[in-house]
Amino acid sequence: MADIQGHCPACGWSTLFVGDGGYLTCSRLECPQPDAAHRILADRETDHIVQFDDEGFTIRHPLRERLDDALMRCDLHLYCASLPGPPQPPGRYRAVARDGDWLFQRFDVQVADGDA
Repeated sequence: MADIQGHCPACGWSTLFVGDGGYLTCSRLECPQPDAAHRILADRETDHIVQFDDEGFTIRHPLRERLDDALMRCDLHLYCASLPGPPQPPGRYRAVARDGDWLFQRFDVQVADGDA
């Protein structure tokens, strides 16, 4: 069992370790989600995900935008707000930047066990 430099994304404590099977885990008993670091790092999505509905949209930015304040410079929110309405049909889309524009690719969401 090796200690990890860094902080648990669920509780903020520096109590991460590599557990059995290589799972990154928080050892703090009061941690609300000891497997948060593992679950975050296990997500292979590297693009923006946009959920459009009749009321508006929600964006899930890729983790890399947490580095160097890139999230603060991301123009996807302004782009989505400027659209005349949601893509048809409303739903979940992967947003990919291409040549100064954003392309939206609809995809079906697979709900993992325990996420429903």
